[in-house]
Amino acid sequence: MDAWDVVDKTDNVNIIDSTWAFKLKRFPDGLIKKFKGRFCARGDQQIEGVDYFETYAPVVQWTTVRLMLILEVLLGLKSK
Repeated sequence: MDAWDVVDKTDNVNIIDSTWAFKLKRFPDGLIKKFKGRFCARGDQQIEGVDYFETYAPVVQWTTVRLMLILEVLLGLKSK
């Protein structure tokens, strides 16, 4: 699938711990629906200025949410 490439470690690279997390999804009757897996990396071991330079977390302002709800009512739109 070519999901990732193996690269050589250089001296200026910080290696962080990681693990695989597996889960088995089932139908209500107990039959297996699918196998799921994800790769989890320990982001708390990163060093600022070496592994990353800035962080960003998008957060909506409540005034924007209220504006969208008002426009929904005025224009007769539906939200999910």
